[in-house]
Amino acid sequence: MPFASLSPAQVRSTSFPRGRRGKGYDPAQVDAFLIRIADALSGRSALHPDEVRRVVFHEVPGGYDQRSVDEFLTRMEWQLRAGLVPPTGLRTGADLLAVKIPRSSNGYDRGEVDAFLARAAASLDGRGRMTATEVRHTRFSTTSGLRRGYQTRAVDALLDELEQELRFRGR
Repeated sequence: MPFASLSPAQVRSTSFPRGRRGKGYDPAQVDAFLIRIADALSGRSALHPDEVRRVVFHEVPGGYDQRSVDEFLTRMEWQLRAGLVPPTGLRTGADLLAVKIPRSSNGYDRGEVDAFLARAAASLDGRGRMTATEVRHTRFSTTSGLRRGYQTRAVDALLDELEQELRFRGR
């Protein structure tokens, strides 16, 4: 049963409805497993498709809808078995710099993120040698209060996509 392939960033940003009958899968456990799947799709770590099939989550009040999670995991098992990762949309530095990152009162420091993305854009255009490992290990300061930063989840998703593109390029 073929499904459309999801990128690591799409997997990482997946959300599920809450269960209707009071109980559902523990959101923290499901979210942590989604990160493992995204890491496997991006080439950061190994995850066998059978692990996706066998994963078990605790049931908790107000948890994620079990059917939605199970259907998503079936899709991810198939994608991991097929070894499919869709191409990224970051072909050039202009593509990277065109991404609009939402702001948040608690987020990553905008100056640090902007400087990093400028270096990454130059690298995508052949004017630098940034590696996927460098992207993976990048850390930014966080802001709070009056200094608004970039939404951490949005930046992390963009970094996933950048890392994936650099891996495809053999860096």
